[in-house]
Amino acid sequence: MWNKVLLFILVSFSFVTSLVGQTNGEEVTQYQLRWMEVEGATGYVLEIKNSSGYLVFSEKVNGTSYDLVNYTSGIYEHRVAVVNKLGKVGSYSDWVKFEVVVSRVPTLTKDSIYSVSKEEKEKVFLLEGKDFIYPMKVYLVIGGKRILAKKVVIESDSVAKATFAVDADTDTGIYDLVLENPRNKVLTAKQRVVLSDSKEKAARFAARQERIIRKEVPEDYYETPYWSTLWRSTLLPGWGQKYIDGKNWKVYVFPLVAVSAVAVYANSYNKFLSARSDYQSAVLLGALLVDQPDAQVFWLVNRTNAEAKFNTAKTELGVIQAGAGILGAFLLYNIVDSYFSAKRNVANYEPGFPLGEATKRIQATVTTDAGWNQSKFAYEYGSRYQIEFSSRF
Repeated sequence: MWNKVLLFILVSFSFVTSLVGQTNGEEVTQYQLRWMEVEGATGYVLEIKNSSGYLVFSEKVNGTSYDLVNYTSGIYEHRVAVVNKLGKVGSYSDWVKFEVVVSRVPTLTKDSIYSVSKEEKEKVFLLEGKDFIYPMKVYLVIGGKRILAKKVVIESDSVAKATFAVDADTDTGIYDLVLENPRNKVLTAKQRVVLSDSKEKAARFAARQERIIRKEVPEDYYETPYWSTLWRSTLLPGWGQKYIDGKNWKVYVFPLVAVSAVAVYANSYNKFLSARSDYQSAVLLGALLVDQPDAQVFWLVNRTNAEAKFNTAKTELGVIQAGAGILGAFLLYNIVDSYFSAKRNVANYEPGFPLGEATKRIQATVTTDAGWNQSKFAYEYGSRYQIEFSSRF
């Protein structure tokens, strides 16, 4: 009867909602199960069982609390019995549930880049990783500004969904993605969210950012891409375009076109040298035969042959000149194409070409004027070239 009375006045047990523990040298936060002291008790027997029903702890406790250490995340139940002065254990209290939540720094298993445009009202991020627990916070950070997700749904410890409201006044740019578990366990994924004015721009910059994350290009490459792109394309046509734009076909097709043009040029040049040599030999032979009366017929045949060789050499020279022009035009196109490939992939869309400093640029523009000239009674077409130098302060 004494034990029953003591159990009746045994007061509430505290519920543990989270237990933060790390085994890799990080801070360990300790939580306790606590109950009120019972007069005349010499101790208490505490039992804890896991969600499978197995006892994980059953021992006598001298005080009125028990430190929860080294417990994994999960749902547990506990009960307490009083040990009287005779050392006898009374009846146990009812089982009471509590939850242990181990908070660790969350991780992302995929190097995903999320694209967001101002055309969208809201954006849902699918997060895949490890150690997601409630209530995990998700927010975006850029330049000291923070945008908190309006809703975070933890579907499991490895899958979560974060919903962000998209405001038209939100700054465009590349944001850090931050995941924060309880007890200040924070993961900062650098430059993982691209916010732009349109879906097309956001998708393009997100693809660019993925290349940076995969370390295909240096992290700061897209800030000053022109020089790196141009020298690569100059050295090997198509290389700069592949490096900046990811156009793999250009690194194969452009060199093939250039090599083919060079091969045609070399072949025509060899034919020209051969034809010119034959023509010079024919001219020299003609000079020897012209004073020989009995060799006039042979001289005429040699002259006809010399004229044919001259025409052949002239034709091959024309092919060489055309081939050189085509090759030069293609190489120039390759350089121009590499410039615009770089321009399409820079985050900063300021017009012009940088002059070594971010604040100084040069821009060349071509405008066309066309219209009917009444005085000359003719349709005129013309171009105007303009070069601008700019410097920002």
